[in-house]
Amino acid sequence: LASALAFALALSACVPQPVRWDEAVTRRDGTLADTLRLTLGASGVSGFGVAWTPAAWPAEPGQCAESRRAVQAIGGEAYASWFTARADSSVLLRVARSDDDGRTWNAAVTADTTDVGRTGCARPVPFISADSLNGYVHLAYHLVAREGAGLFFTHTMERGALFHEPVPIVYGDRPSRASVASRGDTVIVAYEDPNSRLPRLGLALSRTQGHIFEARLPASDETGEARAPIVAVRGDRIVVAWTATQRGGGAPRIMVRQGTLAW
Repeated sequence: LASALAFALALSACVPQPVRWDEAVTRRDGTLADTLRLTLGASGVSGFGVAWTPAAWPAEPGQCAESRRAVQAIGGEAYASWFTARADSSVLLRVARSDDDGRTWNAAVTADTTDVGRTGCARPVPFISADSLNGYVHLAYHLVAREGAGLFFTHTMERGALFHEPVPIVYGDRPSRASVASRGDTVIVAYEDPNSRLPRLGLALSRTQGHIFEARLPASDETGEARAPIVAVRGDRIVVAWTATQRGGGAPRIMVRQGTLAW
């Protein structure tokens, strides 16, 4: 038994971690808001910017206005996403494309129909991002599917005309926020773990444009509570930021953690 345990430990030590984290974690007072976006420059320096807002929003009956989010894509395209409430208080995940940088919008399409929840618009905002290399559009969001509640991912490689079958990131009943970033074939989802006793963050990593997620790992440390993650990736560098609060009180702080993809 001892020799078998030693072999298992040696084997696990040989399996590379998908991210090699830098030792330093940056801290500053404040909280992360939906109006912020995380950037990662060519020099490896991270920063915050203001999330882009279009000149006009798509509108439709039942739209949850508080769930709207938009992103600019390559070639003057832009995409907006939101939840639309159905009569039974479940929702549809909807997406529209603009070909003139958000001044006018094409007809919206449904990206996910699987929700059977009954909370209407009272749910976390879906996160949408567009890849600066290939223009693919990715979404991460929480809903209640027939097989269970959880965080899901879907994307379009057809300029918003067709969305691929949703991929589960993690199942869990607690409504949780997520962020997604991509660079070519690499897609990374940072999310609030819906199953942790105290709020913690996780990462799901894909090397296949989000068709499958080959690795999952913790993103936040074990001290305090972590919420509202955002993520950025450039080349083999990754940066994750979140709002942290200490158990027992104290002002919230923004945490920023960088690392290198090891696959």
